[in-house]
Amino acid sequence: MERKVILCVQIAVNEPMKFLKNKIWIFIFLIITLLSVDYAHSQEIKFTKDVLNNPKKYGEKFEKLFNLNEISTYDTTKTKGKIILENGYTRYKIKNPQDWKPHQKNIVVTQIDVIYTKYPRNKNFWRTNYYELLANRIKALFALDSSLNSSDFEWNIILQTDCHTEAQTKEMFHGICIHYFKIDEFESQNTDTEEIPTIDSTDLSNYSLKVQNFIRSQGGIGDSLVYNTFQHHPEWHKALVVMDWTGSMYRYGAQAILWHSLHFAKSGIKNFVFFNDGDGMPDSKKEIGNTGGIYYAQANNMDRLIKTFYLVSKRGKGGDPEENDMEALIKGMNRFEDFDELVLIADNNSCMRDFRLLANLRVKVNVIVCGARYGINPQYINLAYLTGGSIHSIEEEIKHMSSKIKGNNLKLKELTYELSQENLFQIKNPPQRIQFSQCDKFTTLQPLRIDPHLNFIEKHGGISDSTTYKILNRHPSWSDAAVVMDWNKDMYTQSAQAILWHKMNPRTSGIDYFVFDNDGNKLNDKKKRIGRTGGIYFVKSNNFKRVLKQCDYVAKKGNGGNSNSNNMLEACLRSAQKYKDSKEIIAIVDNESCMRDFRLIKYLHKPIKVILTNIKGPINPQYINLAYKSGGSLHTINDDYYNYVFTSLAESKQKLVLNGVSYALNKEGYYDFENPKLRGKKACKISLKISLLDKLGL
Repeated sequence: MERKVILCVQIAVNEPMKFLKNKIWIFIFLIITLLSVDYAHSQEIKFTKDVLNNPKKYGEKFEKLFNLNEISTYDTTKTKGKIILENGYTRYKIKNPQDWKPHQKNIVVTQIDVIYTKYPRNKNFWRTNYYELLANRIKALFALDSSLNSSDFEWNIILQTDCHTEAQTKEMFHGICIHYFKIDEFESQNTDTEEIPTIDSTDLSNYSLKVQNFIRSQGGIGDSLVYNTFQHHPEWHKALVVMDWTGSMYRYGAQAILWHSLHFAKSGIKNFVFFNDGDGMPDSKKEIGNTGGIYYAQANNMDRLIKTFYLVSKRGKGGDPEENDMEALIKGMNRFEDFDELVLIADNNSCMRDFRLLANLRVKVNVIVCGARYGINPQYINLAYLTGGSIHSIEEEIKHMSSKIKGNNLKLKELTYELSQENLFQIKNPPQRIQFSQCDKFTTLQPLRIDPHLNFIEKHGGISDSTTYKILNRHPSWSDAAVVMDWNKDMYTQSAQAILWHKMNPRTSGIDYFVFDNDGNKLNDKKKRIGRTGGIYFVKSNNFKRVLKQCDYVAKKGNGGNSNSNNMLEACLRSAQKYKDSKEIIAIVDNESCMRDFRLIKYLHKPIKVILTNIKGPINPQYINLAYKSGGSLHTINDDYYNYVFTSLAESKQKLVLNGVSYALNKEGYYDFENPKLRGKKACKISLKISLLDKLGL
């Protein structure tokens, strides 16, 4: 709300005439804003004195502050984490106040149940005034502990239904149950080594209900942006979800937890990170990168996950309008390195105070912007743009943002954004720009200067032939791609250039996956079988740190043996099966190496873009056929050969000439050297026929 007041002042200073003409409207706006501030502040408590003192007057409003649930009989068994306070039938005074010690700083309350009996079934016939009794019970509770008057947790009215007479009703329990946990016990648990409790369908149902009730306690779900975004992206596996857990964002972040609980068996969410911008730290003491208020939870431990979000809300609600999103992203990545997707649930109406830390972030970020009713905050657009990530709002989502830029302009919803001299997006129309102007002071960022080196390449001799890098550089439109790399020792520096190019072009890279193929790990060459050689490893491009680790890991697992053959077709087939939604399969191959599994080409039904490296003589016909028969293309350091060339020449029975060498179709319809001497010299099999030695496995 403070932001709106600032905007009015800016209008008055920057456009005085316009301000004078509209001073009445501005005055009205200021009054509404100030009232809104008071109202927002009052929402920290759950029940106002006016409501509690006039329950009949505010009957329906009063009742809506609770979640209504029905059960047969309420379980009053004394267990850890529950305190039962008894009122008695039609009574409101607490009989055992000594059981609850007020103002316990090491306690986090998660739920309060007010227990009734549903008799008679129609409450209009209840002899005792329902609203007055409810208000008196709540006032008696607050007289015991005023800190319980809070909207940080859920409030439930539980109606017991296993009663059919007044006599039965009088025998049943009537009172209040406080659910809680102790902070010291919670924090003493080692989350990295503790055994994750087994969860059955009943447990999951209870957890889901608890999250739903929490969302209702925060004013309801509002729009279902977060829930729907996860619903629309089942391909998000090993997801690390980082979420703004400050007051107004509770119901948005809780949607991610709700979706996870309802789809637990198939959910791709692996870990959660909550941030509250400093645990109530004074705004003046907040330092960029060291604000704190960041908490972690594993997604498979639902009990601890739910307790964590209650703890985070108790520790702090945010303070000033700016948040520490970038700090949370970076610390979350460092805590949970094994992830494929990084998702930020962000408050569109809040600035990232630590935006400049973006230079330390080399991971694609999928940004879900909440509360974007009047346009998306440019900071979050820039976060997605600069990392090569995506933007998700209630009306649209955009992946590969760089492909949507037309003449330095980007159209999103009803606003147009333009690139500034710093290569950062800002709202194009200055009057419309004012609504997010308070974020400008945090958005000064020099264009990312990325180190143009890759340690893995340097360690293996550096780049002597830049074929791969140059080909990817001249094809920036390749998107949704899986890159299959020959990861044998002679191809390390050629294949790793794809990773280097991806690193140097985070905004425009369309590479989604890397596939490493080391031809069978350390399997003896005599034991390598067609289609079953293995040594194929998959990794998403999002987590660059993880990609770099994979480089060394796959090299240690094997380096191709001593033969000059590979299982590239097996790797391409496995990639096409695993990444069915990929638009492109790009294979980085060694021209001087043969595909021993060439006969598998008949099973390949996805176009392959072949990047041909290490060309020391004529082009290997096996790779021409890989591009031709798959419907793909062939690329060398200087030339691009597209499928229509191969197809048209084949249909007209003309020779194919590449680099002065002629190729003709053989009896099986595959291109081979026209010169028999070259066929014998190259010795790469261009046939699908299975020899006797193959049948014998020799």
